[in-house]
Amino acid sequence: MEQIFRNSKYKSILAIFCAFGWSLAYPLIKIGYQEFQIASADLGGKVLFAGIRFFFAGMLVSAFCCLRKKKLELENKNDLWWLIFLAIVNVTLHYMFAYIGVGYNPSARSTILDSMGGFFLIILSTIIFSDDKVSFPKMIGCVLGIAGIVAINIQPGADFFENITFRGDGMILLNAGCAALGGVITRVASKKMNMMQATGQSMMIGGALLLAIGLIIGTNSPWCVNVKGMIVLIALIMISAVCFAIYNELLSYHPISKIAIFNALIPVLGVIFSALLLKEELKWQYFIAVMMVACGIYLVNKKRS
Repeated sequence: MEQIFRNSKYKSILAIFCAFGWSLAYPLIKIGYQEFQIASADLGGKVLFAGIRFFFAGMLVSAFCCLRKKKLELENKNDLWWLIFLAIVNVTLHYMFAYIGVGYNPSARSTILDSMGGFFLIILSTIIFSDDKVSFPKMIGCVLGIAGIVAINIQPGADFFENITFRGDGMILLNAGCAALGGVITRVASKKMNMMQATGQSMMIGGALLLAIGLIIGTNSPWCVNVKGMIVLIALIMISAVCFAIYNELLSYHPISKIAIFNALIPVLGVIFSALLLKEELKWQYFIAVMMVACGIYLVNKKRS
């Protein structure tokens, strides 16, 4: 299986598959809120929903690793802290912010805002890794990406800051920051342990922390459990288990920029899925933002001729 992840031909296919899954997750989360009757103001319910998703996703990945006899293979006992750090940043904080923010933002807008994680990752990568230098195309790409994020908030005839909120846009941007930091931690941790097993265990740890936080906060009202809601929850669990396992493996075998460029597909597919599943309006700002973000990510990762 390692040969598949190392192979540059399969790399593109697998990265596109991950982008497809994650872009579908945002509208599914909103559908899950509707089916389980989790209100926008129900912080505890949202965090609990995220905890269930990632705890069971981690169990699936860990079970797969056990079947294939893949162990964690820690080089040093102190490296266990990297696993805990990955769980807290890449799962607990990352998705606590995401699940809060998506409840206050349209799904399409949340997906595009989340793509800022790619630019945060580029910035962190140039600071931390010596093989990723700052260049003029990268600077232009980041400017285009940030401009795209601003574009989705423009409402003709309205105050520019009217629809920008910390609990909506702010939470999604914090989520993007955690995703970027999680990518860096994954690259470091992959040199110290088996990444597939680390992915499963970090999701279990992070999911358990989310469950604990959700139970401490408490839910506003009992959930309405139904067949459609359970199907959505199972789909989200499968997306997390499969996409995270594949993506983290790709990060461990390839330079971050080679994989991150495919995240440009997430806002494009996210807008389409939101329109299809949630009947959200396809505003003209979204198309401009998608093009600017995609061009920005392309320029940031473009090879020098």
